[in-house]
Amino acid sequence: MTTSAFWGAIVLALVIGGALGALVAWRTAQRGLQSRLNLTAQELRHQHVAEAKELRAAQTRAQSELEQARQSFRRQLATAAEGPRAAVLKAEERLRAAYDEMDRLRREATRAAKPDADSNDGFAATQTMTEST
Repeated sequence: MTTSAFWGAIVLALVIGGALGALVAWRTAQRGLQSRLNLTAQELRHQHVAEAKELRAAQTRAQSELEQARQSFRRQLATAAEGPRAAVLKAEERLRAAYDEMDRLRREATRAAKPDADSNDGFAATQTMTEST
């Protein structure tokens, strides 16, 4: 073997060794990158799940607060409607009592003005002077 063939074989061995070394380094880097990528993806999934749980809890709290506000508003409306309704009922009751009193007074007035039908003594039904003044 000549020196140039010897040096050629060494260069060829170095080139093949460098290529194999680069290939091994490339594969190792890819595996490391893939494992880091998988780890990061897993962490992001865990963060996503945790944040989703927090958002669900916040939504549940907000819905319960909204329902409480609705119930409170309904109670306030019912209370606000009770005041005028009670006033109307009270006014109707007083008006009914006033009409009953007026009817009673009219009956008394007609009874007092009506002569007694029981007196059959032949005289006209009159009132004495002291009663009419």
